[in-house]
Amino acid sequence: MKDKKYYAYFLLGKEGLPANRRGICESWVECENLVKGKDARYRGFKTRGEAQAWLDAGAQYEVKQKPKKKLTAGIYFDAGTGRGEGVEVSVTDSKGNDLLKDILPKKLLNIHGKHLIKENVTNNYGELLACKYALELALRQKTKKVFGDSKLVIDFWSKGIINRKLMPKKTIELAEEVTDLREQFENIGGKVGRVSGDHNPADLGFHR
Repeated sequence: MKDKKYYAYFLLGKEGLPANRRGICESWVECENLVKGKDARYRGFKTRGEAQAWLDAGAQYEVKQKPKKKLTAGIYFDAGTGRGEGVEVSVTDSKGNDLLKDILPKKLLNIHGKHLIKENVTNNYGELLACKYALELALRQKTKKVFGDSKLVIDFWSKGIINRKLMPKKTIELAEEVTDLREQFENIGGKVGRVSGDHNPADLGFHR
């Protein structure tokens, strides 16, 4: 049996909606019905107290109410759609310090230090792009460990294992680029590993 989870939601003010309506649901289905198609922030938590603390802190995705865990030094990546503006890419160190400024021009970063992808892409594409930037940084800085929480990207796409019949050309080309970078990284002793989304310091999204 899965552990019970609590889902906090924060509906932003919009015409026809009370401003800043918020609450906690005890099922994803209930939460999804409330936030679907709306300008909202939402996140799953293991306890009601953690969910309430997140709401009380302003329902900001960067404010993480998560158990503290000592992380391995390295470069961490993630992508998410939490702010409702599109897919954002995040790359940080183990302490959550943003690193994209070390590889991308300032004009490509938002006020949060993240890269907002202008094109209409999936979150998986964002994860793959984040992996690319993390690998480029690792090669440049001679860092030997890169972590993310996407099984699809780490176990498949970054190894060149991708359905070429179904995926857009743009995604396939990016996967090929990331595969080459990963091979270079691993050839000098680098390792790409997975970390729980609950403990990923680069976390941007909502983990069900």
